[in-house]
Amino acid sequence: MFRVNLLLRLLACAFLLFIPLQGLDQWFYDLFFRMRVTSPVPTEVVLVRVDDSRLFDNLLNLDSRFSPEKLPFDPGSYSIWYDSFYRRLLEKIQESEPRLVVFSTYFDWVHLESSRSPWMDHVVFSAALNAENKLIPPPRALTNEFNYGFNNLFPDGDNVVRKTHLVYSSGMSLTLKVFQTLAQQSVSRNLIDALWIDFRGPAGIYPQYDGVGIVENRIATSGLKGKIVLVGREEGSATDVATPVGKMPRMEVLANTLETFLQNREIRILPKAFNYFVSVVCIVFSVWVILTLPLNISWLLQVVFGGVLLLAGLVAFSEFKVWFGVANPMMCILGTHLLVIGFRLSEQEEEQWRLTQEAQYLKDMDQFKNNFISLFSHDLKTPIAKIKAITERLLGEHPDLPVPVKDSLKTLDRTNGELSRFISDILKVTKMESMAFEPVKEVVDLNRLVEEAIGRLKFHADVKKIEIVADLEPLFSMEGDKTLLLEVMFNLIENGIKYSPDEKKIVIRTREELGVVRVSVIDEGPGIDPTELPRVTGKFYRGKKAAENTKGSGLGLYLSKYFVELHQGFLSIDSSLGKGTTVSFTLPLPA
Repeated sequence: MFRVNLLLRLLACAFLLFIPLQGLDQWFYDLFFRMRVTSPVPTEVVLVRVDDSRLFDNLLNLDSRFSPEKLPFDPGSYSIWYDSFYRRLLEKIQESEPRLVVFSTYFDWVHLESSRSPWMDHVVFSAALNAENKLIPPPRALTNEFNYGFNNLFPDGDNVVRKTHLVYSSGMSLTLKVFQTLAQQSVSRNLIDALWIDFRGPAGIYPQYDGVGIVENRIATSGLKGKIVLVGREEGSATDVATPVGKMPRMEVLANTLETFLQNREIRILPKAFNYFVSVVCIVFSVWVILTLPLNISWLLQVVFGGVLLLAGLVAFSEFKVWFGVANPMMCILGTHLLVIGFRLSEQEEEQWRLTQEAQYLKDMDQFKNNFISLFSHDLKTPIAKIKAITERLLGEHPDLPVPVKDSLKTLDRTNGELSRFISDILKVTKMESMAFEPVKEVVDLNRLVEEAIGRLKFHADVKKIEIVADLEPLFSMEGDKTLLLEVMFNLIENGIKYSPDEKKIVIRTREELGVVRVSVIDEGPGIDPTELPRVTGKFYRGKKAAENTKGSGLGLYLSKYFVELHQGFLSIDSSLGKGTTVSFTLPLPA
């Protein structure tokens, strides 16, 4: 089921490749234009603007015969070639020896005061494409030659101009005509492909001159020498064109288009196949990190990978003028993350549910085990008590029994005691694990507890001829559970006796240190293997040599450690092979 779920999600990831994201891609394209770092490059194009509102006053001064009232239409709604003005403007511009003069305005009507000058054939004029995409050349009064090209702009669906066409329908663009006029050669690129404009910067980056000021000799034209002079009407901000770097007048869009083509700086759009390849890499990478790494690390890696991809796109766009589209790859990273992370989370949820069920099963089994041990242990107490009573009665009432019989009865009593001790330890462990275990706080004297434990174990020590030395420092009384602490003392001293060879010595030492009381049991036994030392306080754990040479349940140190920690204390073991073992525990003193 999980494999089918994953396969369906991977198929959904594959469909991400074909989601149309043209709008988002255009947004990234415009963003990269505004973010890229460009070095200032001398421009080949300068602008000469003609303000129609000031043009009429200037015409009255240049030619007294001119009267706007003689025109058959409202001059504000048409682009008109005012011959006396533009003739004088061209003369002034030609004096500065420009490389070429280009009119960016399409003149709807010509107001010609005299015959057309031959030098007008060396100026490039603007034509226009009408609503039917047919080329409308400039009026024949301006030119009889093919020295014109259409000046139309081609905004995208969001009304932003990012590219233009060099040829369209049956016409040649103004940009292509300028190139042919200057280069006197054909174009090597495919003219059908759109020209993606490399905008130099926001509006106002090109040098600008006032046409009326030039005609009135108020502005020097020395800056026009060797430049392509683009002459056009001064238009209001309402007619500005949206571009990736902001709104700008049509003249400046045409200036950017001219320089992009003449300097071979166009933005190269990589084939769609490259975009698919990058998107597939993004999907494969995202799937791999989500399925193999922890979720927080995979999320971080995907963010870093997406950032690196955007940075690579920005560097390619800024430094190499290459655009491969980043919207689809970014969508593939995000979409794959959402789809595959859902699978990963559902898988973890299923695993969590399975672990919860298993934990509940183990909890039930553990409870069953505890109940069984408790019942079993309680049932064993009765025969153990009977055996103890019978052996004590036989030994007490029949002192004349043969020595072998007496020894057998003593061995039986000792073995019965060990069995009783073992059952008692199991019941304590069962109680600890089945309910909250809280110590009963009362005033205790640790030294007295040590002496009581020694008294209970003296018989066992005498059997092995082991000397027990009590090195007890006077201590203040403290709070604790007398029963539990006595159990700790009993376990530690019993272990010392059990694992020490015959005729050795055990020292029980109490000391008051900085804020704690330390109780130590020091024996001269064989010691504990360093590899086993971290595990000897575990439940039912016994060292290899200890299991071979002595009997025990493996619960003494486990219970002792637990009881000490209930009193906010700490149990430690220091042992060396062949030199003995020191088991110590510390209990905090009242502040």
